[in-house]
Amino acid sequence: MNVPGYLPLQWKFITIASVAILLFTTIFGFLAASRNRTVLHDATEKQGKVLAQTVAALIINELIYEKLGLVEEGGLIDNYLQELFKRRELDYLYLAVLDENHRVISHSDFQEYGKVYGDKVFTFAEGSEVVVRPIEPSETGESALEFAAPLSIGGKNWGVFLFAVSLRHVNQEVRRMLIEIWSVALLALFCGFVLIFLLSRRFIRPITDLAAVMRGVDSATPQHLAPVTGNDELAQLARDFNAMVHRLSRANDDMKKAHEKLLQSEKLATLGILSSSVAHRINNPLGGLQNCIAILRRSGDDPVFRASYLDLMQEGVTSIEQTVSQLLWTAGKRRGEEARANVAEVLTAVLRFIDYRLKKTEIVFNSDVPAGLFVAVSRHDLNQILVNLLINAIQAMPDGGRLTVAARGDKYDVVITVADTGVGIPESEISKVFDLFYTSKKAEEGTGLGLWMTYELVQRNKGDIRVESRANEGATFTIVFPEASCMTAS
Repeated sequence: MNVPGYLPLQWKFITIASVAILLFTTIFGFLAASRNRTVLHDATEKQGKVLAQTVAALIINELIYEKLGLVEEGGLIDNYLQELFKRRELDYLYLAVLDENHRVISHSDFQEYGKVYGDKVFTFAEGSEVVVRPIEPSETGESALEFAAPLSIGGKNWGVFLFAVSLRHVNQEVRRMLIEIWSVALLALFCGFVLIFLLSRRFIRPITDLAAVMRGVDSATPQHLAPVTGNDELAQLARDFNAMVHRLSRANDDMKKAHEKLLQSEKLATLGILSSSVAHRINNPLGGLQNCIAILRRSGDDPVFRASYLDLMQEGVTSIEQTVSQLLWTAGKRRGEEARANVAEVLTAVLRFIDYRLKKTEIVFNSDVPAGLFVAVSRHDLNQILVNLLINAIQAMPDGGRLTVAARGDKYDVVITVADTGVGIPESEISKVFDLFYTSKKAEEGTGLGLWMTYELVQRNKGDIRVESRANEGATFTIVFPEASCMTAS
């Protein structure tokens, strides 16, 4: 479908699902990582405090033994710190023992011996609780926790046990968790894509098929039906659509039948109007025939005289036959008739039927139609169009007037105009002239089908018709048809 901004429903589902999975993964990953970081941080802090208290008690004992001279000064504490640092129960950065003046008396790094850490040791460490301080990466190169446990007993302060534990294992665990979460998210995206693609063949494909069928239904024909698979809502939608197509098809058939009936009724109405002219044309030869029969009864013995009147009678019968044939041709419908007509010849045939009405209403008729002008319209359709327009013009001039028919070539077209000086059409009604059942005449004079049928016939033959009129100023109907080449006819 070439529609700007068109996005298939399948891709909408995939996009929405992907965004939802990514959003959920991001939020869940952030919350899980934050919680895991907090848990690991708290566990490390708790483990460090326990270690600080345990080791501090051992160091206090060693310091007491050293003060009493029971052990060598500093040696046992150094060995213990080195052993503790090697065991790596925690990820130590350093281990140190400071005296009461915060001078290093033992350290996991021998280069730190004798240094004073007064600016690094908490004042609170001189109390009785283990103090924990976070260390920024700018101090040691990585995040860590520093623990300070006071070495005091019986109110006497022996110093501080100080050590730092790296938090790299916390960061590594959080990073590993995020990688796992994003891996699961990517797997979910892939599975979701495959699942949506497969589901689209079951749920979205029927919709696209139905849309394609709907685009193909241009005349409500039952040949364009949607495939029905399954027994779910989509299948029911397809069934309802097919039922609608059948209803539209029946309605279209009914409309065509009604259309044909309307055309036939208009033809009958037109024939009724023409009947007076036909009766007039038949009555004249019938009167002559009656006179000939009466004369032959009186003086029919003379062969010459009888032959003369028989010829007159034959002419009368031929005239009646031609009139009836033309009437039947006007009423009939031709199949396979050539789409080519001589405008002047058709107009002459039409005038044979309406000349009586022209004379009866004292209408002056003028014609300006060249003899060799052909249009790409069947004779029957052009005859019906001109009959409708001329009768409409005659009915618009009950007290007489002027009726003019003209035709001319215009490049590849032929322009035919029918103008009268009748009652005209108000400007507000011009747009309704060709509507079905529109009429400004009395009920017994018009059915409202003549101009509508004329419009339909013109459109059917790829022509155009328009009207110009004002109230009490007459009306001019202009018809444009494609010109038919004279060479084609010959």
